[in-house]
Amino acid sequence: MKIAVLNPNSSTAVTRSMERCLEPLIANTIHEIVCTELAAAPVGIEDDDDVAMVAPMVESFVRETEADAFVIACFSDPGVAAARLATSKPVFGIAETAYCTALLHGRHFGVVSLGQSSIARHRVQIERHGLLGRLAGDRSIDMSVAEANDIENASEAVQRVGAELKADGAEVLILGCAGMGEQRPVLQRLMGTIVIDPVQAGVSAAINALDLGYNQGK
Repeated sequence: MKIAVLNPNSSTAVTRSMERCLEPLIANTIHEIVCTELAAAPVGIEDDDDVAMVAPMVESFVRETEADAFVIACFSDPGVAAARLATSKPVFGIAETAYCTALLHGRHFGVVSLGQSSIARHRVQIERHGLLGRLAGDRSIDMSVAEANDIENASEAVQRVGAELKADGAEVLILGCAGMGEQRPVLQRLMGTIVIDPVQAGVSAAINALDLGYNQGK
C-alpha cells in the first residue's frame, strides 16, 4: 500500500531532509512511502497567511492523489481537517500525531518552535486537543523554515531551546517543524530524553493504520 507524505511548501531541501529521516521506516515497512512538495506553495510556511494559502492546496492534493494513507508534513497541520472530509483514507497531521506520541512517553512535553507566530498557532491546536495541562513549554529558535533546515546553522539554537524546555519540566521534546528532523539524534543524546521528529511520528501512525486495517470501514 502507498503512503503519500506531503511537504506543503515548495522546498525540495525540506522534502529531502524528511526522506533521510524516514529511511529507517522505509527500510522496515512493506508499504511504499512517497514524499513530495507543493510547487505552487511558499518556500516555507512561516505565518498564518501561509497556512491559509496552502490549506486548500493540501485538500486538493488529497482529493487528487492515489494513496492509501496521507501524512501532511507541516507542524501547523494546514488543511488536515478539510482533507479528512475529502477522502475515506486516513489523513495524519504531524503536529497532532507528535502530541499524541509524546503523551505515551512522558507526563509533560515541550515544543521547539520556529518563531513566536508558530507558538501562538500551536497553543490554539494544543488547547483544541485538550492538552494544555500536558504542555511544559513552547519555545522559539527564531528562525525561518530554511534556516532551521540547515543542521549546522540551527543546531546551537535547537540545543539551547531543548535545554530550556527540559528545565521547564518537559520529559519529552517535540521538534516543531518538518525540516528539523535531522536534529533529533544529537538532541536526544545531549538532552537524555526522548525527542520526537513529527514526520517520523506521522508516518509511523500511517504505517500502523495500514498494518492493522484502521482504514477499513471508512
